[in-house]
Amino acid sequence: MPSGISQPRYTHSDGYTAIAFSADGTLIITGGIDALVRVFRSAPGKRDGEAVTLEHHGDAVTAIAASQSKIITCDEEGVVLSFDAHDGVHASGTVVRTALAARDVSISGSERLVTVGGDDGAVRVVSLVDMGVQHVLEGHGAAVSSAAMAPDGAFVAAVGSDGTARVWDVRGDATCVQSLRQLAYACEPGVAQRQTKARWSPDGSAFAVGGEGHAVRIVARNSWAVAGSLGGEHSDMITCVAWSGSGRYVASVGLDGVVAVWDVQARRAVATRRTGAKLCQVAWNARANMLAFTDAAGALRVWDDPVPVGQGYAPVAAEATAAKAATQTETQVDAAADALMSDLFAGDDAANGDDDDDDDDGAARLGSDDELIDEGEALDDFVVDDDGGGYAERPAAPAAVAPAAAAAAAATRSFQPGATPWAGDRRYLALNMVGSVVAIAQDEAHNTVEITFFDKSAHRDMHFADPFRFSLAALCDAGCLLATTTRALANDGALRAPAGDAASVVAFRAFAPWAAASDWTLPLPPNEHPRCLAVSPAGAAVVTSRGMLRLLTCGGVQRHIESLPPGVVTCVAHGDLLLLLLARGAADDLEYVLMRIDGGGRLATGACPLTPGAAAAWVGFSEEGHPAVCDSRGVVRLLHRYWAPRRACWVPVLDARARRAAVWPVALSARHLLAVTCRGASRYPPVPTPILDELPLSVPLLQPDAAASQLEARALEASMFHEQLAAEAERTACEYPGGRTAEARDRLEHDKLLLRLVQLACKADRPQRAVDLAAMITSEPSFDACVKIAVHEKQSQLAERLMRLKEARFSGGDDSDGDRDQDEDDDQNQDSDQPSDVEMASDDQRPPTVARRPAATYGRARPAAAADSNPADPNPAESNPGSGSAFARPPQPPTTARPFNPFGVTSPSKSMEIKRSHSFFDAADAHSDALSREPSAGSPAQAPSKRLLPQPADAEAAAAAVPRKVSRTGAAQSTLTAFAFKRQQQQQPSTEASDDPSSDAP
Repeated sequence: MPSGISQPRYTHSDGYTAIAFSADGTLIITGGIDALVRVFRSAPGKRDGEAVTLEHHGDAVTAIAASQSKIITCDEEGVVLSFDAHDGVHASGTVVRTALAARDVSISGSERLVTVGGDDGAVRVVSLVDMGVQHVLEGHGAAVSSAAMAPDGAFVAAVGSDGTARVWDVRGDATCVQSLRQLAYACEPGVAQRQTKARWSPDGSAFAVGGEGHAVRIVARNSWAVAGSLGGEHSDMITCVAWSGSGRYVASVGLDGVVAVWDVQARRAVATRRTGAKLCQVAWNARANMLAFTDAAGALRVWDDPVPVGQGYAPVAAEATAAKAATQTETQVDAAADALMSDLFAGDDAANGDDDDDDDDGAARLGSDDELIDEGEALDDFVVDDDGGGYAERPAAPAAVAPAAAAAAAATRSFQPGATPWAGDRRYLALNMVGSVVAIAQDEAHNTVEITFFDKSAHRDMHFADPFRFSLAALCDAGCLLATTTRALANDGALRAPAGDAASVVAFRAFAPWAAASDWTLPLPPNEHPRCLAVSPAGAAVVTSRGMLRLLTCGGVQRHIESLPPGVVTCVAHGDLLLLLLARGAADDLEYVLMRIDGGGRLATGACPLTPGAAAAWVGFSEEGHPAVCDSRGVVRLLHRYWAPRRACWVPVLDARARRAAVWPVALSARHLLAVTCRGASRYPPVPTPILDELPLSVPLLQPDAAASQLEARALEASMFHEQLAAEAERTACEYPGGRTAEARDRLEHDKLLLRLVQLACKADRPQRAVDLAAMITSEPSFDACVKIAVHEKQSQLAERLMRLKEARFSGGDDSDGDRDQDEDDDQNQDSDQPSDVEMASDDQRPPTVARRPAATYGRARPAAAADSNPADPNPAESNPGSGSAFARPPQPPTTARPFNPFGVTSPSKSMEIKRSHSFFDAADAHSDALSREPSAGSPAQAPSKRLLPQPADAEAAAAAVPRKVSRTGAAQSTLTAFAFKRQQQQQPSTEASDDPSSDAP
C-alpha cells in the first residue's frame, strides 16, 4: 500500500459503505449494506480497537452525518435515526420516515435541522427539537441523490439523479433560488454506487460536487455560479467530496479507485493515491490532517497527513471555523462570500504576488480576525444575553469569578426530572407517580398545560391556558410548580420559551380543595432565570442561573435563600427533604447535597457515583424515602443511611443495561422500578402516558443465578428498606408506616429469608455460613426456629453453637419481669464457691430471703404476674420485691409433666444421638436438683429475690410461718414440706400449664 494510507479494515459486508467524522474528529462512523453502524476511535493508536456496533437499522445504511453531539443515519427503508454522542453513543429517536429509500442526510451547525433526500424526489427539512418536518422541498423531476445543508442552516443544495442541482433558501418560506442543470452526473436512480454527493465548505461560502468531465465543481454562494473546477486526476465517476477543516482543501474519491487532494486556491492537486478498489465515500477530520474513505468491499482506510504541510502548504485543521460560521449573521456570510471566492480563485493576481490585492481580499475574508474586530458594532447587534451571563453588557466589567469556573458553570447542562423534548406539538414538563404535566403548543402567544393524575380519586385532571409558555415544572400531591426560563436552560430549541431579556416567573398551582385562592406567581430579578425546580407538600425549591437556592412554602412564603456552588445539574424533593446534584468537573463527576427543604440544615453530602462514561439521567426518591439516581447506562443507585452522615452510601439496586429497549424511569418502590419501555429507537415516552412497566429490583451480588444468591439479595433488600422505614419514622418522630403490626411483619419477613438461607447452609454442611446468617436474625422466636433447623438437620455442634449465641444475644435484652437480670446473678452464684444452701438470718436482722433457682439457659422467663401467683399460697396477696419479708417462695416447679427438652422437639434422643454439653444440659440437671433440695435462708450479703411470698398479716402468722431456730428437725420438716409442695403442683390439671403464655414447655 502507498505510504500514509492504512491497510483496509473490512468493517462491513461487500457493498456500498458510508462514512463520516465526528465534529471534534475523535470518532469515525461507518455504515454498510449489512444495516450496521460502527463507531471507531480515530487516533492512530486506538483506531484498530474494537468498534461500537449500533444495530438499529433494518436495511442498508446509505449516508451518515455527524456534528458535535449528534449522529444522523439513514437507510434504504427510508428510516432516518438520531444518536447522541456526548456521553457514548446512544439511540435518541427516529427523525423521519420516507416512503422510498433515503440517500443522503446532513445536519446544520446548530444541531437543530436535518435534511433528508431520497428516491421519492423530495428533500425534507426536519427539526431535531420536536422531530417535526418544517419543509418538503419538491421540484426535482427525478430521485434525489444528495441533500446538503449549509452550516448556518440557511440554504440547502440538492442534487437529482438527472444531474440538476437546486439551491433552496429555507430561512422563511422555502423557495428555490437557483437551478443548475447538468452540474453533476446523471446517475441511475436506486443504485447507491453510481451516485454522487455534494458537500458545503465549513464556513458555508460554497459547495462542491463531482460532475461531467470527472472534475470537482465549486459553486459560490449568492451568485450560485460555478466559481472553479478541479480536474485531471480522475478517470471515472467522482462519488463523493469532502472539505478540510480550514476550507482550503477538497478531497475527492471515485470509481477509478483514486483519492485526490486539491488545493482550492491554487486549483491543483496536492496529493493523489490509487487504491485499486471502487471507492464510495470520503470524510475529512476537521481537527487534523487526516482522511478516511470506504470502498465497495466494505473496507475502511485512513490516510494520515494527506497534505504535506511541511513543504509549504497551508495548515489543514480548523481553528473552530465551523463554530464561527454557526455564530455569524447571515448578512456577514452573504457579504463576504464573493470576496472569499475571488480570493480562492485569484488567478494570475495571486500567482504574481499582488500584495495590495491580497491585503484587500484578506480584509474581506469571512471569519478573519480583522473583520471581527472592525465590525464589532454588527456583532453587538447580534449577540443576545439569553442566559444571564452578562457578556453582552457594555462596558465590560472585570471578571468576578475565575474564567475556568465561569466556563464550567456555563457548560453544565441542567435538566428537570421527568421532562422530555418536544414531540410534535407536545412535551412532558414533569412525569412521576403523582401524574404528568404536558405542555401543548398553540401559537406564538400561548401554550396549553394539561395536568393528568394517576389516582383519579384524589384529584381531577385539569388544563389551563399558559400565556407565560412555561418551560419547567415539578409535580406533587399538594400542587404543581411551574417556571419560565431561557431557551438554553430549558433545553427548548423550538423557541417556545421567552427570550433571554424577558423576566422569568415562578408560579404555583395548588390542588387543595379547601384553599381555592392559593395559587401564586412571583417574578425573578432581571438576568436571573430558573435552572431546575422541586416541590413537595413541605415546600418548594428554585435553583437559578445566578447560583441562588430559593426555598418557599406552598403558600408562596419565601423562607430561605442561599448561594450554591456553580454547576447545579438538577434537584428533587420528597417530604421535608431536598436533593441537589452538582457537577464538579466531568459529566460523571457529581456531588450530592441532601438537606431539609425548609433550609433547616444538611443531612448528608458527598460524591454521587455514576457508571464510568455515563451521565445522570433521572433523579428522584423511592416510595420509602431513599434518594435515588439513575444514570444513562440504566444503573439505579439508592442513598442508604443518609440519616447517619458517616454511614451514608450509594447502593446499586438495578442494572438495566441487559435490556435491549431503552427505559424511562418514572418512580421507585421497595420492590420495583416503574418505568416506560421506549419502543423502537426512541428514548422518550410517548404522549399520552403509556402503561408503566415494573422492573424488579435486584442487588447485583455475585453468582446472581444461584438460589442462595437470590435469597441473599432479597434479604439484603428487605433489611435495607426496613431499616429505612424505621429510621425515617424515628427521624420525623412519626409512627412506622402501618404501625407496630406492619413493623413486626416486615421484620418477620426478613427473618424468614434468613431462616431459608440457614436451612440451605445446613443442608450443604456449611456451619460457619449458618452461624453468620443466624447472627443477622433480629427476633428471639426466629432464633429458636434457627436452632430447631440445626437439630432437624442433625447438626448437633451447630445447635450448641447457636444456643450459646442466643444466650449472648438475648440475655441482656428487654424482659418484662426482670428474670434475666436475676439469671445473671444466679449464674455468678452458681460458679462461685458459696454453698448452694443459704443460711437463715438471725431474728434481729431478718433480711429478705433469696429463693435459690437454677440458671435459665433455655426458653423465656415467666412474666412477673404469672410467677407471683401461687394457687397453693394461703395468702394470695401481691408480693413486694423490696419488702423485708423473711420468707422466700419455693422454687417454681415445671408446669408440665413432660421431660425437660432444651431443643423444643419431641424425643431428640430418639431422632439423633446428642453429645452432652455444659451449655444447656447442665442447666437441666440444675433444674432437677433444685426441685429436690430444701429451700434455705439466704445470707445478708446476697441480693433480695424478685419472687417472694406475701408478707404475713400479723406477727403471730409470721411467728408461725418462720422458725426461730434452724435445727435438723426443722430442716427435715422443710424437706417434707417441699416434697409435698412438689407433689401438689404435679397433680394440678395440665390446662393450667397451657394458660401460661410464657411457658417453656415444648
